[in-house]
Amino acid sequence: MDKNSVYKELLKTKAIAKFSHYCAGSLYYTVQFADGLYQFPIKTVENLITDNSLPVTILSEDLGLTPFSNEIKASELNRWIAKAIDKNDFIKISL
Repeated sequence: MDKNSVYKELLKTKAIAKFSHYCAGSLYYTVQFADGLYQFPIKTVENLITDNSLPVTILSEDLGLTPFSNEIKASELNRWIAKAIDKNDFIKISL
């Protein structure tokens, strides 16, 4: 699905995103559309390389003050859905 059709679907259906699981620094949410169930990640950490070349893990600045609940209006997560689409991480997992 492209970003525009996903955005329209989110607004039209008022879909709810449901928390699925946490793995390797990402929250995974699912959202049900007419054609199936989709999953997408939200990165919660970033790995930085310091001056002495040691990796440092910090919270992602992209999270801001967004509250991540078990269920949330999917349109509130549109920013991360769009990023997942760009990275081919917005994946259809079932019908």
